Amino acid sequence: MIRFPRSGGRLALAALMLIVAGGCASLDTARIPPVDTAGIEPIPGKIVWHDLLTEDPAAARRFYAGLFGWTFRDVDLGRGQTYTVIEHEGRVIGGLVDARGISREANVSQWVPVLSIAEMDAAMAALDAAGGQVFQAPLEIPQRGRLAVVADPQGALLTLLEPREGDPPDRPARPGDWLWSEIWTSDPEATLAFYQSLVSAYRVERVGENGEYRILSTGGIPRVGVVRKPVERIADTWLAYVNVADPAATAAAAERLGGEILLPVRDDPRGGEVAILNDPAGAGFLVQSWEPATEQKANR
Repeated sequence: MIRFPRSGGRLALAALMLIVAGGCASLDTARIPPVDTAGIEPIPGKIVWHDLLTEDPAAARRFYAGLFGWTFRDVDLGRGQTYTVIEHEGRVIGGLVDARGISREANVSQWVPVLSIAEMDAAMAALDAAGGQVFQAPLEIPQRGRLAVVADPQGALLTLLEPREGDPPDRPARPGDWLWSEIWTSDPEATLAFYQSLVSAYRVERVGENGEYRILSTGGIPRVGVVRKPVERIADTWLAYVNVADPAATAAAAERLGGEILLPVRDDPRGGEVAILNDPAGAGFLVQSWEPATEQKANR
């Protein structure tokens, strides 16, 4: 069964803000590590971070360590709360949040992207005008910038970040790195219109048969894919891709590590091979092979 986020994910985002963004005033938000900011310039429209909400943190650590070689480091936020930083080859790439006990009605395990924006007040005005939802109003995280947790007008959940300094620079995605981000939506045109209002630099490119796959780009660099969701019963959602050398071998390893293959390996018309997987707690993601010689999705 495909286990992508449903309404329970909204409870998860509230928990994410309490734990990660310090919605609880007693937490020490200064301890939250910065996003990798080797660059000095913000890159509005770029996905700069991913947080994993998981109902089985121990299984998630074993799974992703075994699958991609990721490592995990706990950060004490005070009051008994911790935030786990995910690292790959010495670079911070994301976080892990313990989502146990958030909801008895739905599995809230999922990957949540962090989207860099130019100006938070303008972004919140665009969200309000389009009918989006705010789960955490903007607040200041000392080592990151202004951050808010929202759902777009179709219900897809994400975090917005107006960076304090620069965003991670674009670089070729190596195996185990984030490769691509995609929105599965019930209304592609409305989704495109909203994100273009959120990030004025976004331009739309249509590719594939009948232009059904849309790409949001900035400065000629692809940032986000937008596609009609293939299964109506799942909620509109963001999905993350990880670059791997051999998707078939990675999918087989995922099963051995307690994960699930949702879509077996197939050729991707845009290049390489792709598979859809669930981790042991049910958080969905994709793996794809991608040759540097044809690099377009470069850790963006």
